Amino acid sequence: MNFKSQVTARGMEIDMRENKKSNIVLIMTDQCRREALDYMPNVQRLAAEGTCFSNAYTPAPLCQPARVSMMTGLLPHQTGICGNGAEPVSDEMRLRTYPNLLRNHGYETAMIGKHHFIDSYGKFRDITADDELIGRYGFDTVIQVLDDGENLSNSDAYTHFLEKHGLLEEFRAVSVNPNHGDNFFKHVFEEPYTAEHFIYESGAEFIRSHKFEKPLYFQWSFIGPHPPLWHPGELTIDPESVFSPVEAKDPENCRLRRAHYLQKCAVIDGYIGKMLDLFREKGEYENTVFIFASDHGDNLGDHGIWDKRNFYEGSVGVPLIMAGPGIPKDTMMNGSKKCKALVSLLDLYPTILELAGVKQEENGKRFGKNLIPMILERRGSSHSMVISELGTGVMIRTAGWKMIYDPQQGGITGLYNLKSDSEECVNLAGNPLYIGVEYELAAQILDRRIELSQYTHEREQNRIQKLHIV
Repeated sequence: MNFKSQVTARGMEIDMRENKKSNIVLIMTDQCRREALDYMPNVQRLAAEGTCFSNAYTPAPLCQPARVSMMTGLLPHQTGICGNGAEPVSDEMRLRTYPNLLRNHGYETAMIGKHHFIDSYGKFRDITADDELIGRYGFDTVIQVLDDGENLSNSDAYTHFLEKHGLLEEFRAVSVNPNHGDNFFKHVFEEPYTAEHFIYESGAEFIRSHKFEKPLYFQWSFIGPHPPLWHPGELTIDPESVFSPVEAKDPENCRLRRAHYLQKCAVIDGYIGKMLDLFREKGEYENTVFIFASDHGDNLGDHGIWDKRNFYEGSVGVPLIMAGPGIPKDTMMNGSKKCKALVSLLDLYPTILELAGVKQEENGKRFGKNLIPMILERRGSSHSMVISELGTGVMIRTAGWKMIYDPQQGGITGLYNLKSDSEECVNLAGNPLYIGVEYELAAQILDRRIELSQYTHEREQNRIQKLHIV
């Protein structure tokens, strides 16, 4: 129902539909660096209507732990999902995902594209059988798509689509080894038979037919620019124009691969622009909060490393943009508001619930904070540091420092002064001049780990705090 009535006694127009709450759309990419935004004009236009966070970090530089942490608002050491290939979280933890909380408060929910809350690597199975399990994370509608590569030995909604069109055998024959000459960059198919186009069209079909009788939470998640770096069409980005690699082993090859990576981002951006137009056509654009984010970044050859799985900025830093009702923008400059505060993707959990008018339980066990006060620069609203975790390793990032600690790798393995060494080329770990810095950062990690522990007995903790040590 979508109608309005006039209350003449107060001269006010009141929206009477049940859908008075804003829709919330989370648009996700996989393995997307912050610098990719320069090649995504539709996302930039969205940013111009809201806030762009320049210092956003993932809770884990790897797909499954990052995505589970986003859904639950918990760090990997709290969820137990510290790497890919992990078992699903408990039913109790699934009940506390923010999509489930939104659904409990009147939202309709949908997830289309990549989820990676559970892992199907090498399982030789049809993951569409898991639709009901994924639904338990809080989704009424589920359309699952795996990474190109995962779907070599598994089936998903996309491979069923290819099979319907008689293309599955051709796809799997070519993509068995994507690292073979030109085909590493050139997709085996043109549109509309690529996975990204399938994700776009599946999402577009859902929105076209949606009635918006309830407020909608829509998680629309692409599989790119995660490798393989193939894309439809020809390369139009000049490799010499891309952002410069840091300590690359083969700078020329690095630039070429970055150009194809950014081309893949540009293709996805085109689909995002079409989706935003669909919301305008449906009359829902002004009533929708849009969030653009990625689960983690990619080193893209920096420091001689490809892929993610470490705590360099390219791997652990992520793009994050919000726009829509309740999201501040720069009205003076008529463009995107820049928020330089340290933020975590874990902050989306309390922020989304706040935007939806859902009260979050104040149990003190979640790292995240509401992003809106941070944007408004309210005193005490920001993080003094952010944390990211992978395996047994943990990163702490403060305003000026980054430290990496891993007990299985000998303790402190990285220490960087980001004010004087933003490219992280000088590792100060073990330097006796910085023992005090290491001690302070290690103490902050320990304090926060204890604070967030699910098993801390609060009464006993209070007793400990009262002890007087002579």
